[in-house]
Amino acid sequence: MVYADYPELTINLPFTMLYNGSTGAMLLKRISCFLVVVSLVAYGMIPVLTDSVLVCASELRSNWATKAYERNCNAVVCIQGDKVDELNNSSKDTGKSYNGMGTGIIIDERGYIVTNFHVVEGIRKIQVTTFDRNVYTANLVARDTETDLAIIKINARKPLKTITLGRSHDLIPGESCIAIGNPYGYAFSLTDGRVSGIDREVDVNDSLVYRVAIQTNTEINPGNSGGPLINVDGEMIGINAAIRQGAAGIAFAIPIDQVTDVAAKLLGEIAEQSITHGLKVYQEDRENENNSSSTARGNCFTVVVESVGNNSPAAEAGIEKGDIIKGIGQYTISNKLDFSRALIDLKSRDDIAFSIRRNTETLDLAVSLGPPREDQFAGTSRSRISNMPKPAGAGFAPKTAAQAKPNLDDLVWDTLGFRYTPMLLEEYKRTFSKYMRDRPHGGVVVKAVREGSHIAKANIMTGDIIVGIHEWVTTSQNDVQYIATNWQAIKTSKGTVEIELFRDGQLYFTEIPLK
Repeated sequence: MVYADYPELTINLPFTMLYNGSTGAMLLKRISCFLVVVSLVAYGMIPVLTDSVLVCASELRSNWATKAYERNCNAVVCIQGDKVDELNNSSKDTGKSYNGMGTGIIIDERGYIVTNFHVVEGIRKIQVTTFDRNVYTANLVARDTETDLAIIKINARKPLKTITLGRSHDLIPGESCIAIGNPYGYAFSLTDGRVSGIDREVDVNDSLVYRVAIQTNTEINPGNSGGPLINVDGEMIGINAAIRQGAAGIAFAIPIDQVTDVAAKLLGEIAEQSITHGLKVYQEDRENENNSSSTARGNCFTVVVESVGNNSPAAEAGIEKGDIIKGIGQYTISNKLDFSRALIDLKSRDDIAFSIRRNTETLDLAVSLGPPREDQFAGTSRSRISNMPKPAGAGFAPKTAAQAKPNLDDLVWDTLGFRYTPMLLEEYKRTFSKYMRDRPHGGVVVKAVREGSHIAKANIMTGDIIVGIHEWVTTSQNDVQYIATNWQAIKTSKGTVEIELFRDGQLYFTEIPLK
């Protein structure tokens, strides 16, 4: 039986026990001492360990479980909310109200969280608590009832830590694992056990069946649903989902390979509410090509273009069937989930850089995204997406990049005198790690310089990475085009504009004239 909604747990001591002979006297004495300690802590007379206190522990106290917990606990959230049993199918708030609890896993630093659908189903206000004890109200943005998975979203105050993804295709019965969750409201609890079996078919109820579940004897309790099952390498191998009622040590998890596949589809459908790109992709396993223990096995894929829509933005940009997608904008693409994540929050007519590998050549192509089309949702169950708006202009064929807007890169070439491509943020972080504190945003790589231009006269060369022009950062195509569009309106006391750039790993400053 799947658990998601539970009344609050209360622990009561019978009053008579406090006065029942020597045992009662000892219990009363211990409770009194406990109350004294609580009071002293409350008034600051006894120190309390916090996250900021450095705890010195011997190496013997550290093991794979402590390391796996430390690696992933910041990517786990606790979910709480009130549910209502509606009476007579009434849409009003009638019926019995009770607390629901569960767990979620952060899969995108912007606040997208995957959990079980049964954890958030029917909750009027989804309350999410992160490991740093920040509390947010989440929205249910997508769901797949067939697999009991859902995506919720919080508006985080800062980029969030994401879970380390593993694989589940090669699980071995007997291998050790841990669970992190919110059992009975005890936030971020760790329990450990082993994989008991694989590919279990579990009938949860008349409408829900887990087809290829992982069986584990890890202690799973009410509130663990939606939380990660993690292996000895610190990689998530499943989402804890169910326990066998009346049995000891029998619990089930949805395997991570299925979770990432469904999450990628759901996030892709969210992106397609706003844009079209014209690509259909598939994921190819390359695990045997990379045996590095430092690389998470969830990243052991390549994302390959299966087809390109006729007259689509991708086709107009020159992307072809068989191309391997290595990066989109600031995102490195290691799997289909990365592909879907990279396209979220983009808008129609945004220009986004696609880094692709074609045979032995690496190409950087700018795709001018089109508006959503009605036929994008053919065969898709609309109930899977929450609050999905109807696409504007049903049947609207996307314009080419030239038709959608003037070619602003030509304006950059004419005004500033260079062609460029955005540098992938992950590559930027690796290359310029010592500068990340002051210049964390990224930059654009100079690909060509127009002879006689302002850029050429300032001795800026192909291969330089421009990170700032005047008062603006240059992290994307939109940034550079904005600067070129507003170039004539810029005024400075010296009549020149400062440019910040990296060359051979060093930061340089130069100036170019406005006129």
